[in-house]
Formats: sequence, C-alpha cells, structure tokens
Amino acid sequence: MRIMGIDPGKATSGFGIIETNGDDTFKLVHMGLVETSKDMEHGQRLDMIFNQFTDLLDKFQPQVVAIERLFFATNALTAIDVGQAIGVIKLAVYQSHVPIFDYAPMQVKLVVGGSGKADKKVMKQKIKTMFHIREKKGMRTHFDNTADALAIAICHARKASV
Repeated sequence: MRIMGIDPGKATSGFGIIETNGDDTFKLVHMGLVETSKDMEHGQRLDMIFNQFTDLLDKFQPQVVAIERLFFATNALTAIDVGQAIGVIKLAVYQSHVPIFDYAPMQVKLVVGGSGKADKKVMKQKIKTMFHIREKKGMRTHFDNTADALAIAICHARKASV
C-alpha cells in the first residue's frame, strides 16, 4: 500500500510517501515540502498549496492519504491559516478520489514514538533511523515538517493493519 502523510501548514507543509506490505516495514518513496512565501497574497498561497498537492497526488498515486488533525493551542490566527491549508489539501485529495484519514498529534506520537507525549527530538530521530535519513547540517531544511508527515503515514499504516 502506498500512503501519503501530510503535516499541513500555510507557509510550509511537509509530505512523505511510503510503501508498506502491512508487515511493519516501510519503504520511503518520496518526501519534501510545499512552501509558500509570506510575500504572496493569501488566496495565491492557498492556490499554490492546492495545485502542488494535486500534482503530487497525480505523480505518486497514493492509495490513501493521512493528514495531521488541527491542534489548536493558543494562536487563533495560526489555527485559522492552518485550517484553510487543510481545507485546500483535503479538496485536492477529494478531487483525486483518494481516501483521507485524520490523526491527532498525540495519536501519532503514541503509535510511532511509543508515548503520546514523545517530544519532537525523539520522533525526528525515530524517522531518521527508520528511513536512514541524514539531515543536512547547517541548512534550514524544515525536516521537522517532513518527519512529522512520515510519522503520520506510518501511524496510518500501523492503524490500518490492526
């Protein structure tokens, strides 16, 4: 099964595409970021997110998409922006006729990291080890977003095989 995991955001959305046979082994197909500039108009940014995810879905043909559920802590404006990004991503997935599943951050941490309170460093290290990924030193790569997306894909794979 080919799964696309998505860590949504307006400025930076991470994505990771994995394959699994349901035996808890995973092959990394592709990973990366969809980024928009704060200098762009709001609608233009959402359009760019929609188009880039549509292209990724067409190119990699996942059988299912797993996306992180919006976690709202303190900043309402950030939550609104992320919610709008989630909306256009879900529209792209819907138009591609691919099933989509939402996972809460604590659920992903529990399934992948072993604890619902696993911190970002632990999660990131698990993903790097699992896929033999080397992070580029000294460069801002937003690997956190990509690692989160891969964790979301793994979470779905493990939940679907139960």
